[in-house]
Amino acid sequence: MCNHSAMEFQVLNANVEIPDLIDADGFLKILPAAQYDQISSDARRLFCHKFARYGLPTVETIDWLKERIAGRRTIEIGAGAGDLAHALDIPATDNRMQEWPTIRLHYQLTGQPVIQYPDLVQNLDALDAVAHYKPDVVIASWVTEWIDPNLPPPATGGNAWGVKEDEILAAGCEYILIGNQKVHGSKKIMAEPHQEYALSFLRSRASYPALDRVWIWSE
Repeated sequence: MCNHSAMEFQVLNANVEIPDLIDADGFLKILPAAQYDQISSDARRLFCHKFARYGLPTVETIDWLKERIAGRRTIEIGAGAGDLAHALDIPATDNRMQEWPTIRLHYQLTGQPVIQYPDLVQNLDALDAVAHYKPDVVIASWVTEWIDPNLPPPATGGNAWGVKEDEILAAGCEYILIGNQKVHGSKKIMAEPHQEYALSFLRSRASYPALDRVWIWSE
């Protein structure tokens, strides 16, 4: 995740040209990884900050996911602005918490833009989405895990509105998580058997992009 402070982004905003990565419908343009590599790290981070993006789906990522899904019933949870689900043509779901007044205020006070959810993204909690769609595959990109608010917060992050990923696994779905080792590598579900992929075409707003990963939990 980007480690610039709000003040640092103000400095960047004055000195860095923000790339044009949004299409006419408000979704990310799906570009080859090599095209993202022509954009400077600062410009890419500034874009992600301004438009509240974390993962940047590439042409290669979408093709890889389509091959993995192989026509199975698939949904995205924690879909945010819906870019990934839109590119994959699958249902997009999210609890849309960044529309909640208290969360919006927190983001405002910390100088962070909030996600502008499109109509494509259905207002469904992750577990409600799984119960509703009964998917074979659940995809999540850069999602936060749920932590018990009654316990001391772990050093690995998470919050009381995050995804109960252990229950996603218990539902019998294949779970595909896209993220970054530094940000997501200490999640509780990492203790469960899974596969890890270091794919050269992953792109994101990560401070350490070499640590971008895809993890898959399957029966």
